[in-house]
Amino acid sequence: MTNPAERRARFAIRINEASFDTEDPLPNGRDLLELAGFRPADEHLLFQQLEGGMLEDINLAEPVPLDRPGIERFFALKGDRIFFLVVDGRRFPWGKAAISEEELRGLAQVDADKEIWFDPKFGKDDLVEPGSEVSLKGDGVEHFFTADRPNEPRLVTIKLNGDPVKIPGGDYTTETLKKKLEVPADWDLDIMASDGTMRPLQPGEVIKVVKGLKFVSHVRQGGSS
Repeated sequence: MTNPAERRARFAIRINEASFDTEDPLPNGRDLLELAGFRPADEHLLFQQLEGGMLEDINLAEPVPLDRPGIERFFALKGDRIFFLVVDGRRFPWGKAAISEEELRGLAQVDADKEIWFDPKFGKDDLVEPGSEVSLKGDGVEHFFTADRPNEPRLVTIKLNGDPVKIPGGDYTTETLKKKLEVPADWDLDIMASDGTMRPLQPGEVIKVVKGLKFVSHVRQGGSS
């Protein structure tokens, strides 16, 4: 029987919210990527979360000490180029040419009671809506800032039958959305998917209404439910 005192220490880490452990107190970036199943490692990027939530990119051959107190946290994603963005004055690296609202919120550890705004070099500030994403392909570093979420739902602009309509953003059922848009209850309300196709909203379906969604209302066709 192995003496507990002779057992090798194991070091706990988290990569993309998944837990792993290793006996190596000084693995390099490649070791960590392969441990988490990101293969081939040279097609992925690895970032270590530092105190205060900042991220530091880890090279494949760079040793990472794991013998400090606590669980070391990392983010890994596929990519070959690092983009930088700034949220509330803090700079973060990112491995894709676009970042979603959900990814941005997690990356910068933005609380749920805060909104995220895109601060372009030219033009007015733009709210980063849930479900949307922002391109990072522009010249230089893209900047964002956070603000308290208003008590009342913010108005967003959608299109109904090609016409812009402003309604409070947020979750609706098919029935409550029809009522808000003044669509007859016995008509169909179709939503445009990301590929440009239309599909009818189903009874009781929950839809998160954000800026830019497109809807078409029409008399219910035979056989529709």
